[in-house]
Amino acid sequence: MSTYKLRPWTEIVKLHPDVESGETDMAAYAVDLGALASGDPNVPAAYRDSESFFKITYPTEGMRRLLGDVLARLTGQPGNRVLQLRSPFGGGKSHSLAYLYHAAKNPATLKRLPECEGLPNPRPVRVAVFDGEKFDALTGKEVDGRHIRTMWGWLAWQLDPGPDHPTYQLVRQHDEQKVSPGGDVIAQVLGEQPTLLLLDEVLKYMEKAAADPVLQSTHGRQAADFLQSLSVEVARSTKAVMVYSLLASQREALGNIALLEQLDHLTSRVDAKCEPVTGDEVIAVIRRRLLAEQPDEKAAAVVADAVAEAVAKMRSAWAETDEGKRLAEDDAIELRDRIRRSYPFHPALIDIMKERWSSIPDFQRTRGALRFLAVCMHALKRSGQAQPLLGPGDIPLSDGNVRQAFFTEVGQREVFQAVLESDLTGRNARARAIDTRMAKQNSALANVKPAQRLATAVLACSFGGLMRPGSDSGELLPPGVTQDEVFACCVGPELDGITAQAALKELREVRGCLFLHFDGVRYCFKTTPNVNMLIEGEAEAVDRDKGAIEKAIRERLETALRGTRNVILWPSRSDLIPDEQPVCLVAYLPLDFVHKSKSAQEKLAKELMEKCGDRPRRYRNALALSVPDRSQITPLQRAVRYVLAIDRVTAKKSQHQLTKPQLDELAERRRTEDAGVISAVRDLYRSVWLPKLEEGNIVVEPLEMTVRPLQATDIHARVMEFLTVGPSQRVFGTLTPTKIVERMKLGDVIEGSDQRRLGVRVRDVQDAFFGILGFPRLTEQAVLEKAISAGAEQGVFGYASYPSPALGEDGRYQVADDRVVFQRPLPVGEIDFETGFLMLPSALPLPPAAAVGTEPPKQPEPTPSGPDTPGPGPTPEKRTAVQLSFWATREQLFNAWNAVANLAEASGRVHVTVEGRKDDGFDPVWLRNAVTEPIEESGAEVDG
Repeated sequence: MSTYKLRPWTEIVKLHPDVESGETDMAAYAVDLGALASGDPNVPAAYRDSESFFKITYPTEGMRRLLGDVLARLTGQPGNRVLQLRSPFGGGKSHSLAYLYHAAKNPATLKRLPECEGLPNPRPVRVAVFDGEKFDALTGKEVDGRHIRTMWGWLAWQLDPGPDHPTYQLVRQHDEQKVSPGGDVIAQVLGEQPTLLLLDEVLKYMEKAAADPVLQSTHGRQAADFLQSLSVEVARSTKAVMVYSLLASQREALGNIALLEQLDHLTSRVDAKCEPVTGDEVIAVIRRRLLAEQPDEKAAAVVADAVAEAVAKMRSAWAETDEGKRLAEDDAIELRDRIRRSYPFHPALIDIMKERWSSIPDFQRTRGALRFLAVCMHALKRSGQAQPLLGPGDIPLSDGNVRQAFFTEVGQREVFQAVLESDLTGRNARARAIDTRMAKQNSALANVKPAQRLATAVLACSFGGLMRPGSDSGELLPPGVTQDEVFACCVGPELDGITAQAALKELREVRGCLFLHFDGVRYCFKTTPNVNMLIEGEAEAVDRDKGAIEKAIRERLETALRGTRNVILWPSRSDLIPDEQPVCLVAYLPLDFVHKSKSAQEKLAKELMEKCGDRPRRYRNALALSVPDRSQITPLQRAVRYVLAIDRVTAKKSQHQLTKPQLDELAERRRTEDAGVISAVRDLYRSVWLPKLEEGNIVVEPLEMTVRPLQATDIHARVMEFLTVGPSQRVFGTLTPTKIVERMKLGDVIEGSDQRRLGVRVRDVQDAFFGILGFPRLTEQAVLEKAISAGAEQGVFGYASYPSPALGEDGRYQVADDRVVFQRPLPVGEIDFETGFLMLPSALPLPPAAAVGTEPPKQPEPTPSGPDTPGPGPTPEKRTAVQLSFWATREQLFNAWNAVANLAEASGRVHVTVEGRKDDGFDPVWLRNAVTEPIEESGAEVDG
């Protein structure tokens, strides 16, 4: 993201006094043509006074051409005399009529405008105004004691304001009886003087007049006949001009398309259709009305260049072809030029009102757009939250006046309150929460608020619809906006495309908005809940279903541990953990264990380690407790909660009438949440507690699995990897035969006697290794089997399947020689832990062939080796220094290195001396790359 900061538009632009002061009532931006012509003092001074009016009016090319044509015809020049005003944006039809009114009434003021130099001056001009919105078709108008009933009566009354109103007398009877005058009478009314007739909102008047019966006809039919005759007579005249406004399209005709077509057809032979405001001219109209003076062009250029460059960079980065990159550059140039002309407004905001909102029947066109923008500008100036441009994403919806103005134009204010509260403006709104999270990761985004900006822009595009490309019938696309469209109006130097993409993704997905809909193409806010809200509703139902989440977590763990031996899940009592099983058992404690106090945890752990129900536990050395990690429980519960909720929504797909895109979104959300469950389950158990003997008492030895990375991904595999590999090794998968001799004290003097222990039952060996704390912990019984098999074959001891043989006076066991396996293979399958017996070589029975009085060769006593774990009995003298020296191959070194690592862990660090010899010498380059530099890079302190 760029660190370059543009100045907010409020530091550069000077607002019109009305906007600055907050005088943003609709009347301040609405030209009431009828009230203006009648001299109503309630008309704002900006419209009532001709000089003020011209000052706030931007003379578009269409308006200048219209004025020139009208003035020329009023002087008698040839040309179209019946002119129809049309504009798709509301485009200033009433404003243009007021422009003509002031020009005809106050030509002196008009002359002071540079753009009006050289125009004809047909003074004096008779002016008559008819405002169909103000003139009541049923009751007419009371003026100076006269009751005027019709359009023709009111026009005639204004053309001759003398005491007797002689022009009105020409049509007085027609007016009183509501019957249209003929062409000859109309020609007399027009006369030979310059006469300008301005008719506004004709369609509204005709619609109401159609309901008023007149003799065998209707007032509406008579008005239509008058309008047709009037247009013909004006066209025949030499100095009369009629200018009237008509709606621009069928969808603006209040549902009466036939009447619109009828009015259009009545004058189609003689009128000329004019659009006073076209294209981007509306931007100049808005700027002239809302700003006190034109913005500084250099400042506008700086903003335009920066924003266009940011958008071009984004689109070029995402373009897949050279043609796409060139198109991005061309579009950026156009965007730059449009921003320069529209500053401080982003042209996209004007486009939304002009192209989307104009299809909304209640949208007030230009006057509504002016008021809405004025309210936005006033709120941003007051709050100090303005950005470099005022774009669709910068609408300050948190301001109450702005919200009122917004929904006044687009409608649906009440039904969208829940949308705003939930997703945009509420204290806990989803977009706000996303911005808070993003700001914690990147403080530069705190003032940018990417999620709120994007959501606001989407909301602005959620009303009305664009014209479908290539459609001649006025067909509209559904409301909403594509990703490219919303990025184009929100991305700038302070918000890059990658950040915008991440924010939009969050708005749409897991913790996103509840009313934001995405159909695979367009984003749109609707009052109906989206998939997220349906999920939230079911999630609340899951919360009310007590135990549902815990039950689902247990099922997940059971599935994860299925097929794994030697595990106990969530034991609540000690008797649920079996005893006297010659295998390393891992008991996975329940989630509520972490909520107990430390003392309560240790008490429960020791009870599980020491007891099996109401009796002491015998195989204590075979038990490990795996403790859940508190930090993983909440994420796991949350993910499981939403998985259950999603499954419930899916089960009700017919009830919710879910579309295919919604089902796809639901499936994607299910995959996301399920991945969260899998991750949380994998990391749920990160601690292992083992029983340990200290000063004759059993204590807990806690081990944290975070000390090193683990390769395994399954729960139990990770625990066993932690216990059997590396510095944390506490459980062994191998055992040397000499370790049995050492730990069982074979050959040692039996305490309390002068005899030596020459043999031991195999069952006692098993009970000792799996039961006595301090003995090496073994993974399973098979480890003992292999050690016994190897010991018999190597001659470390003899094995006989003979329970407790007697010891003869010669110090040898009284058992048949052929029943003893010694210095020959002993298959593990033949080892019986109930009847098996081990005996030292010196206590083996003599073979039958041995001579009386002769002794067999004495077997050397075995040297203990293996894990150096202290056993019961007298503690040997402790050594303060240990030195090892051995030659090893690569494979042997790899196998032995764990022993060196154990020594390093116990002593803090070790001094390692390594010597390697090679008859033909070491290659110096290889020695440096493969040996010297890797050791130095490891951080080890090298002596030399």
